[in-house]
Amino acid sequence: MTYVPHKGGTLLVPSGPAGMHLFVTVTNQCKNGFHLLVSLTSIKPDKAHDPACVFNGGEHPFIDKPCYAYYRLAEQRHSNSIIKAVQAGLFIPRVDMQEPHLSAICAGIETSEFIGQWAVEYYQINLGN
Repeated sequence: MTYVPHKGGTLLVPSGPAGMHLFVTVTNQCKNGFHLLVSLTSIKPDKAHDPACVFNGGEHPFIDKPCYAYYRLAEQRHSNSIIKAVQAGLFIPRVDMQEPHLSAICAGIETSEFIGQWAVEYYQINLGN
């Protein structure tokens, strides 16, 4: 069965030296075929983090410790590239993000001081998608 990227979908994506990070798709496909994805990353006790969207652990099967939405690394990916990465085994689909938690991630897009303006504008334009 072919994976279809969608709002609320989650993927384990190779990212940084720590291996895999959970990415949440926060928009459906836009007219140009892209989605906006936001990564979640662990809160480190000795490092500052973006407070716009924080999870304590347990909100999703992959979230087992405190983490936050890492808006600084929000990215736009084409639907076809996501599908190919899943088919190649590079991205691993996980359980969809439940609505209250997806809403919290989406709300943080508009309040985070660390997200790029391009990502905020893309999100706002594609809210209806």
